[in-house]
Amino acid sequence: MSLSVKSVSSYRLFIGLLLGYVLTHLLIRLAMGGTLELDEAEQLILGQQLAWGYNTQPPLYSWLQWSFFQLFGEGVFALALLKSLLLFGIYLFTWLTARSLIREPRIALLATLSLFLIPSIAWESVRDLTHSVLATAIAAAMFYTVIRIYQQRALGGYLVLGVLLACGMLAKYSFALFALSLLLAAVSLPGYRRLLLDRRILISAVLALLLVTPHLLWALAYQHQISGFIANQMGEAQQMDYLAGVISGLSSLTKSVVEFLILVWLVLTLLFPSAYRALPADNVNIHRLLMARFLLAALLVCIVLIMVMGATHFQSRWFQPLLFIFPLYFLSRADAMGITAQREMLLRSVIIFFAVTVIVLRFSQFWLAPYLQRHVNRMQLPSAELAEQLKQQGFTGGTIIGDSNLSASNLALYFDNARILSPKVEFFTVASHLRSVVGQCLITWHANRRDSMPETLTRFLRQQGIVVSASKQDYISAPYRYTDRGEYRIGYILLGSELLCNRAQEN
Repeated sequence: MSLSVKSVSSYRLFIGLLLGYVLTHLLIRLAMGGTLELDEAEQLILGQQLAWGYNTQPPLYSWLQWSFFQLFGEGVFALALLKSLLLFGIYLFTWLTARSLIREPRIALLATLSLFLIPSIAWESVRDLTHSVLATAIAAAMFYTVIRIYQQRALGGYLVLGVLLACGMLAKYSFALFALSLLLAAVSLPGYRRLLLDRRILISAVLALLLVTPHLLWALAYQHQISGFIANQMGEAQQMDYLAGVISGLSSLTKSVVEFLILVWLVLTLLFPSAYRALPADNVNIHRLLMARFLLAALLVCIVLIMVMGATHFQSRWFQPLLFIFPLYFLSRADAMGITAQREMLLRSVIIFFAVTVIVLRFSQFWLAPYLQRHVNRMQLPSAELAEQLKQQGFTGGTIIGDSNLSASNLALYFDNARILSPKVEFFTVASHLRSVVGQCLITWHANRRDSMPETLTRFLRQQGIVVSASKQDYISAPYRYTDRGEYRIGYILLGSELLCNRAQEN
């Protein structure tokens, strides 16, 4: 009975802390107002309409964003709420997994909250990542699901596994690295290997394939662009001899892994050096072994990418689905060796310090930026002020075409049901408004450095059959928010009828 009460108390504490932390970041983002980060601006465009594919990233995040727009309206709240729920999911499923490895609820809680010590998760994911956050949330759920299948061997677990595998591939193509690493880890352990030999694993595979197939058929039409983007991101297109490429790839891999783990590794190593000792023979946990084999398999898979596929470049954020379990694995070893109350308190203090630091940094990104930064940032763009000036110039709504996702989306926030187009969004053009909808067409671009319309925007308009050569170009500007360091200036062309922009149809 006491164990049950203890578990319930631990659950309530964790949920309370997590809700408080995520809600704090949500409120801070809402208080920043209607100016967008890069990924938010992209999702405001892609989330206008459902499609089997949008660009060189899989479509699941945009599908979810579309759903949130339908429920809560197009705006910052729907963007921030989806991100907040995904972050909640990362921590929740990591904690559920921790409970399978660590019997003491307090240590399981600290192992989960040690994710605050990974800047890519604690800072970058909160600030502006989308697909990586979704992929990590799905990876956390999939890890927990695999453990539950081991514990219960239920058909429902295999069904969930198939859905999660499909969702992972629809979240980020690199999720295949996570799935392959987990497969290799499971194959290496007899207990988990039996799960793979169960005929029900075929249900998982078939279900995943069925769910992913429609997008894969769409992707085939753009396979050269998508594969080219992936090759460019990983440096596979760079011209260098084999040995130089391998050295470059291994160097980039090491640098990215160190960047991702350095803080949490340093803190945990200083506090719990006993985790490096050999564990007692009677303290073997197959789930801990699965994590160890998974981390090793993930490293080997990345090395194979370098040696065979010619990858020469990695970024630390790519390792979120692969390395988010590292603090959990490390602390499970430390817990097996014994953790003193003093060291537990020190870890708790460090986690609180960095959690508060991230919150302070979020404030500094906007309200304190004028005092801490030499240059203005995206969150200080005067979008509301520029939108108000455009209303005074006669634009009431319709289609907004920008030279970038930010240019178009930041203004679209202030015009209800605006149709947004941008040359930065590959393979996707949102369908035209119905002819019964009366609107205008606004074409806008950043004009701080030069007045003329950028060539990328000119080419995009030409491709869409939109003629503006005889149209008048005007300019407006407004001071950056919360600073006296100049003004943000845009150029624009206002066409009287939205029909002039409706030649742009979905590809």
